[in-house]
Amino acid sequence: MADTTATAVRPIAHVITLTDRRAAPSITDTTDRDTIALNVQAVNALSMALSLLRNPHGTAADLKRATARACRAATMLKRLSAAQAEGGAA
Repeated sequence: MADTTATAVRPIAHVITLTDRRAAPSITDTTDRDTIALNVQAVNALSMALSLLRNPHGTAADLKRATARACRAATMLKRLSAAQAEGGAA
């Protein structure tokens, strides 16, 4: 059995509440699986919208799809924001 008496104890890190922050919380600020999933869905929806908009041969249907994806991303961001405010529950 290892001797643990000489193990250094780390000091507790200062916790910053969301009201003290100006920037949006990063994905590493939470470990809740639902909020991580919301973040991933928002990023994926925005990525898809941008890829549709960047297509030089885009059609009106592509623009419609890009708009729908951007709206979906906005919905995911609203849910993520609410979940962060409630402490991680989505």
